[in-house]
Amino acid sequence: MSVPIAKLISALRKNWKSYLAEAGGVTLFMIASCATAVVIHHPDSPVRQFLGDSKMWRRTVQAFIIGLFLIAVNFNPWGKKSGSHINPAVTLSFRYLGKISAIDAFWYITFQCGAAVIAGWVMFTILEPWYSHQEVNFNLSAPKPENGGWPVALGAEFVISSLLMMVTLITLHTEKIRKQNSWFNIVLIMLFVIFEAPFSGMSTNPARSLGAAAAAATFRDYWIYVLSPVSAMLLMTWLFKHYWKPKLEEADQGKRPKPTGIFETTANPPDFPIENPNA
Repeated sequence: MSVPIAKLISALRKNWKSYLAEAGGVTLFMIASCATAVVIHHPDSPVRQFLGDSKMWRRTVQAFIIGLFLIAVNFNPWGKKSGSHINPAVTLSFRYLGKISAIDAFWYITFQCGAAVIAGWVMFTILEPWYSHQEVNFNLSAPKPENGGWPVALGAEFVISSLLMMVTLITLHTEKIRKQNSWFNIVLIMLFVIFEAPFSGMSTNPARSLGAAAAAATFRDYWIYVLSPVSAMLLMTWLFKHYWKPKLEEADQGKRPKPTGIFETTANPPDFPIENPNA
């Protein structure tokens, strides 16, 4: 057995709970996304008929339900330990930042994408009679021709992914608000569902988009939902690492006073998986 394979197996034995937490988080997110797409938006759904024709109102209800699922993902014991990335672009960004090993990042992304494909197929099978309607569109992450098509979708995904990662990095590196990091992210995603979804379908997550695309067997626009989130989050991580985080490093070396502002880096987040997530 080669050394790399041995290391992969060793990491799997050691951190399998965290990897399963990532898979479980993606699965819950897929269930929430797929089910609400049909229940809230399909014209034959009693819930859709009760909510009425206002798309923003329906997206608001959808965002609230997805937010409840994300609370469950982020605050269960296994999710706390894994860090609840549930997004390959997030994991790659933390790998670049040096907060997760290459082997753990490999398993995180493998479990994220694998769970998304399986959950996407299961939900497609269950919801297939309603999935093809234009109001549902197989729950695909897809550009909206009426709102600018793929160029707008590409830009919108880049903007929301950049915002999500920058808020993540700032809150994780700020002692006063670090424990509220998950709440910041959940609220942001809810706002994206309400206000950004008309432009790109709101993904920011290559795994979530992969699950829907694989189930529907259509990858025509999938490149948008890989390129934008990954490039945006890595760019924000690079900017943070080179222009924001050095303030903390210089303070640690005694070259400048310790930062005191609420949005200045005052702490280093733990490595993933987190050894003591409740600390």
